[in-house]
Amino acid sequence: MLSLIPTPLLQIGEVGAGLQVAPNMMRILTRWGLRDTVIASSVSLINLDIRRWSSGALLGEAPVNKSFGEQYVIHRADLHRALYERAVGLPNVRVRVGATVVSAEFGEDGKGAGVVLEGGERVKADVVLAADGVKSRLRQQMLGLQVDTPTPTGDAAYRIILPRSAMVADPELRELIDTPRGTRWVGPGRHIMAYPIKAHQQYNIVLLHPDTSEGSEESWTAVGTKQELVDTFKGWDPVLQKIFGLIPDEKVLKWKLCTHEFLKTWTKGHVALLGDACHPMLFVAPFPDHILLRLTCSRPYVAQGAAQAVEDAATLAVLLSSISDKSSIPQALRLYQIARKTRAEMVQDSAMKNRETLHMPDGPAQIERDAKFAKIFGGGENPDKWGDPRHQEFMWGWDAEETARRMVRRGEGVRSML
Repeated sequence: MLSLIPTPLLQIGEVGAGLQVAPNMMRILTRWGLRDTVIASSVSLINLDIRRWSSGALLGEAPVNKSFGEQYVIHRADLHRALYERAVGLPNVRVRVGATVVSAEFGEDGKGAGVVLEGGERVKADVVLAADGVKSRLRQQMLGLQVDTPTPTGDAAYRIILPRSAMVADPELRELIDTPRGTRWVGPGRHIMAYPIKAHQQYNIVLLHPDTSEGSEESWTAVGTKQELVDTFKGWDPVLQKIFGLIPDEKVLKWKLCTHEFLKTWTKGHVALLGDACHPMLFVAPFPDHILLRLTCSRPYVAQGAAQAVEDAATLAVLLSSISDKSSIPQALRLYQIARKTRAEMVQDSAMKNRETLHMPDGPAQIERDAKFAKIFGGGENPDKWGDPRHQEFMWGWDAEETARRMVRRGEGVRSML
């Protein structure tokens, strides 16, 4: 039996904002029987418009490469709900709420694996999969870290969702929410990504900017003011200024973007980390830090956070299904690390490189970059990794489940491969 053990979470609510369901992720969700559910509440993007920060002038238009599949965008809560309902609909899944996991037992001392809850209760398990996010307690325990301090990237982000009703009266804003395209404004030290979600009923906007706060604390609940946002993006596209005018003061939340060093291991005994617990994707989901079960958020530079967490889960499903007895679980988890660690770390690294491209200051290098943007539609190189065909091949063409199956076939079982 598979037990998911989050802390108090009585229902799936409207938590978070938009995320991109990239083709490598949608491929897996389709096999899990979620395609129709995801499509019903999402938007399939046809292209990405790249605009200059000050004037909004169109620098380039990058059509979505559909040879790998559709590029959907969805509200995070809709995806959470779809995954949750699919899981609890299975006969061998039990969801327990009101149970805070404080530590794991790795099954290496003869006592067996499991988790310890607040209050001292021990829950036995054959395998423990720790998806406890960027502030992972079990990562800290697994690696023996006294302090697990993230490294600030120098960026922070505002996240905003506007309802359709706020935008349709203005022709320019109505076009933004009516058209299935993403829009990226690029400027010195900043960029903005926006697209419609919820079948064009909401408009999702993420605004990346220099982080002026002190310390390295990662927070999902920090509140910013509308005036802070307006001042941060003063002088940007007049269309954006219209959008800013629609933002209620109480709706401005901000997140500090941090990164973590690559981990030396993702597994120990019968316990494995996945998602942001082992490969934080810079941009974390806005859940309180006591919730254990978390879906990684879409990262703001190459939009792969959620997809990489889903690839982790799919890989684990294949490998754990390939073994015939409990004694092979540690070997299966080590193979999971082999299958996933290098890829996830390459995705992490590509995000920081794309940050440099998107946040380039005005000058000769920016002019050269913008000249490349202008040639994208005709098949030219796209400096933005998200739209670059070679990068899409690496990012979107990957099939996590088939990769895991090939590893099993080559080794004729997990036991013989390790």
